[in-house]
Amino acid sequence: MAEIAFAEWTQNGLLRQPRYEGLRPDKKAIECRRERPAPAAAARNAAQTRAGEIAMPLEEYNRKRDFTRTREPSGSRTEKPHQQPIFVVQEHHASVDHYDFRLEADGTLKSWSIPKGPSMDPSIKRLAVQVEDHPIGYASFEGTIPQGQYGGGTVKIWDRGTYESLMDQNAEPQTAGEAIEAGRIEFVMHGERLKGKFALIRMKPRGKGKPQWLLMKLKDEFAEAGTGDTPTPVAKPRASSRQTVSARMSRDGKSPKTVELTHPDRVIYPEAGLTKADVLAYYEKVSDRLLPFLKDRPITLERLPEGLSEKAPHFWQKDTPDYYPDWIPRIELETERGKTVHYALVNDRATLLFLVNQGTLTFHVWASRTKDLDRPDFVPFDLDPGKASFEDVIAVARAIRVTLEDEGVASFVKTSGRTGLHVLAPWERDGDFDEARTWAREVAERTAETMPDRATTDIRKAKRGERVYIDVLQNARGHHAVPPYVLRAVPGATVSTPLNWDEVAEGLDPGSFTLKKALARFARRWTDPFEGLLRSFNGRRKKAARG
Repeated sequence: MAEIAFAEWTQNGLLRQPRYEGLRPDKKAIECRRERPAPAAAARNAAQTRAGEIAMPLEEYNRKRDFTRTREPSGSRTEKPHQQPIFVVQEHHASVDHYDFRLEADGTLKSWSIPKGPSMDPSIKRLAVQVEDHPIGYASFEGTIPQGQYGGGTVKIWDRGTYESLMDQNAEPQTAGEAIEAGRIEFVMHGERLKGKFALIRMKPRGKGKPQWLLMKLKDEFAEAGTGDTPTPVAKPRASSRQTVSARMSRDGKSPKTVELTHPDRVIYPEAGLTKADVLAYYEKVSDRLLPFLKDRPITLERLPEGLSEKAPHFWQKDTPDYYPDWIPRIELETERGKTVHYALVNDRATLLFLVNQGTLTFHVWASRTKDLDRPDFVPFDLDPGKASFEDVIAVARAIRVTLEDEGVASFVKTSGRTGLHVLAPWERDGDFDEARTWAREVAERTAETMPDRATTDIRKAKRGERVYIDVLQNARGHHAVPPYVLRAVPGATVSTPLNWDEVAEGLDPGSFTLKKALARFARRWTDPFEGLLRSFNGRRKKAARG
C-alpha cells in the first residue's frame, strides 16, 4: 500500500496533481475501498475548514519579519487579486546578490530567488529557488531592508508587468496556482524587459533544502540567442556591448522583411472595437507617409501593451532595452542629469512594426535629427483649447498662419489627434533650439496680441480663462512632438491628421479623423499636405552635407 496526496478529484474521477507520499505498512489492501469523490469545490472548502491542516499562505512570510523595523508590506491584510495577474522581478542586493522572481497566483505572489537573474536566451536555464509566498503589495516595494532583518539589503524593481498562464489550455486545465503546485508552469510575460513564453519547472528534491526549479525562456519571436549570461542591473550603470559614444548610432544587423504579430485579437481600443491586428495594419498602410517624419529622430514611445482598458499599463519609453533586436538602430545620448539613454531610431518599416507589436500606439519625435541634434528643422505651435471652443482654435490657427506669412515663413497644420490643432513651421535658420524657441514665443505673442479675447501665451491655466493657449515650450532639445499620421491613445482611436488650410474652417471636427476614416482619407488623396515641410527637411539635409 502507498499513500498518494492530491489536490482534488477531477470531473472525470481522476486525481489532480497526485504525488507519492510513501508506503503504508500499517494498512492492508483489503481495508481500502473506492469512495465517490466529492465535488472539487466542496472538497477544497472542506479541507480549508479543518483546523490545523492548512497554514495561512503568508504565515511564513510574516513570521520571518519584524514589521516595526522593516517597511516591507505586512501579509496580514487580504488584497484583491488583479484582473490580469501580475509579475515582478526585484533586484535584491543582500548578503548574496540575487533577483526575486514573483508571479501572482491564489491571492499571493509565488516567489523564487534567482542567483543570476532571468535570461531571454532559450539556451540558458536559470536556477530558481522557491521561497515563501509574498503579499501582492510586495510587487511595488522598493527600498532598504534594515541589516539584521531577514533579507537585509536594498531592493529595486528590475521589471514588472502582467502574465498569462498557458496551463488552462491543457487537456486537463490547471490554474496558475495548481500548475505551480504540480511543479510545472508555462506562461507568457508582458514586461518591459521580459517578454514572451517562459517555463518554470521543479527539479527532483535533493535533500531537505528549499525546492529548486529551473526558469527558462521558450523559443518564440522574443527569444534572443546569445544575449549574455547576466541581466543588466538597475542599480548599477548600464553596460553596453555596442561601441557607442555620444550621438553615435549603432546597427548590428539587417532588418527582417516581416515582423510577426503576437496577440492579434487583443482589444486595444474597446470603445472603437479595434484590435492589435487593426493597429498594426494601420501603421503598415501609412508607413510610407509616416516614416519620413520619424527617420533619424530620437523617438519616445507611448506604450499601452494591454490597450486602453481600465488600470492597464500606460507609459512612455525612451531607453531601448538591450534585448530588443540588434537590427533596430539606436542613438546613445546623455540626459541633463547625466543618465545614458539609448533612443530608438525608426528608420524603416520593420522597426516601426516591431515597436507597434510591443504595444506602441504613439511615436513622439525630437524636432532635430541625428546629424545636428542641437538645431531643429521645424517649430511646433501647439494650440490647446482648454475651456475654449474649437471655433476659437480654428481662428487662432489661421491667425498664426497670417503672422508667419508676414515673416515669409510657410506653415502647415494638422489635428493633434486629441482636441486641438498643431501648426508647424520649417526652421531654416542656423540657430539652435534656444533661438527657435525665442522666435516661436515672439510669433505666439504677436498673434495673441491681435486677438486677446481668444488667445493667450500664459502658461498658468488659472489665467487663461476661456482662451486658447499657444504652447511653444516643446521647442527645446530633448523635448518631443507628435508627428503626423500617428494614432493617439484616446478612446476614439483618432489620428493626428495633416490638413489643407482650406479645411481649417467652420465644421472641422478633430474627433472625426478616426483610424478607419483616416485610412479612407489617405487612400483618396495622392498628395500629402505636409509635402512642403518634407522638402524643407531635405533642403536642410543637403545644406548640411555641403557645409
